[in-house]
Amino acid sequence: MQLPMSSQLEICYPPSLETLCKFADDTYLIIPASNQSSRHAELLNVQNWADQNNLSLNCNKSSEILFTDTRRRRQRYVDEPPPRPGIARCSTLKMLGVAIGNDFSVSQHVQQLVASSAQTNYALRVLRYHGLDDAALQHVYRATVVAPLTYAASAWHGFAKVSERQRIDAVISHARRLGYCSPDTPTFNDLCDKADDELFNKAVLWSNHVLHALLPPTSASSQRYNLRQRPHLLQLPEHTTQLSDCSFLIRMLYKDIY
Repeated sequence: MQLPMSSQLEICYPPSLETLCKFADDTYLIIPASNQSSRHAELLNVQNWADQNNLSLNCNKSSEILFTDTRRRRQRYVDEPPPRPGIARCSTLKMLGVAIGNDFSVSQHVQQLVASSAQTNYALRVLRYHGLDDAALQHVYRATVVAPLTYAASAWHGFAKVSERQRIDAVISHARRLGYCSPDTPTFNDLCDKADDELFNKAVLWSNHVLHALLPPTSASSQRYNLRQRPHLLQLPEHTTQLSDCSFLIRMLYKDIY
């Protein structure tokens, strides 16, 4: 549930099962399906907290989304209306610039990236017509196309389908043919793998990293035996669902293990 409010960056964990995440001017209230009956009460708590801190909760700019795993046979749906008037229920929510569907699909986000890249290609064609050389065009392309394509990719590219990744690769290949990016520009998967490795290494090495607290403890068995080189010494969590295996930390913990 997205609740626009003005505040500083913080992430707090209340005593209940719900999680309240605040990012600058947005607030995300995460409620598990097992505790869905408390939606109204939790939202009232957010409203009271906002009033006590001289903030304003704008229900007209708030939205509710129900995430479901379509691979599961049994689904739990919330047929009741949104917890407060003015809060609309949506099928896609844009969180920190990434559009996520209620089935954890990133199809709309990929579509927006491809459309934006096509518009940028037209702008680059105009710049070339006015005399901008290829070296400068490649700098502009990296800043205006490659950077948005890889923005927060560690968080969402694991949920992308093969066809969606191929669409992004087609965008980069088209730019190579036009000379907008260098011939040695990596593929989308290579760019994502590099970003994943850098982020995971920082999360493991830096104790003050925001993801470090989410890592599992060190495996004791990995210290007693020296069968082969492992990319990390952390315990491997159990496989629960195919959807959870797409998340960043699970992907990286099992990367290069088998």
